[in-house]
Amino acid sequence: MVADMSFWKKNWWVLACIALLLLCFSPFFNQKVAAVNLLQERLLQMEGERLRVSQKQEELQLRIASQNDPAWIEMILMRDLGVVPEGFLKVHFKG
Repeated sequence: MVADMSFWKKNWWVLACIALLLLCFSPFFNQKVAAVNLLQERLLQMEGERLRVSQKQEELQLRIASQNDPAWIEMILMRDLGVVPEGFLKVHFKG
């Protein structure tokens, strides 16, 4: 027990330095944790954006691939230009 006390009496400054370092660097550690949390949030946002853009890209690729399909062309003509195939009745609504 006496040997333990002499060890701490000789090396008290080590504990004091460690305590001082912890006291000085704790704000920096908190800033680092906040920065990591912010970057993780931005990463999640970017992953969501990437997913949305890849879905849009797939949709556009499907639209490009279907431009040679006669049924697709007919649907676009009816939807965008109001063209009606023969035998169909075109109805106008007042709006």
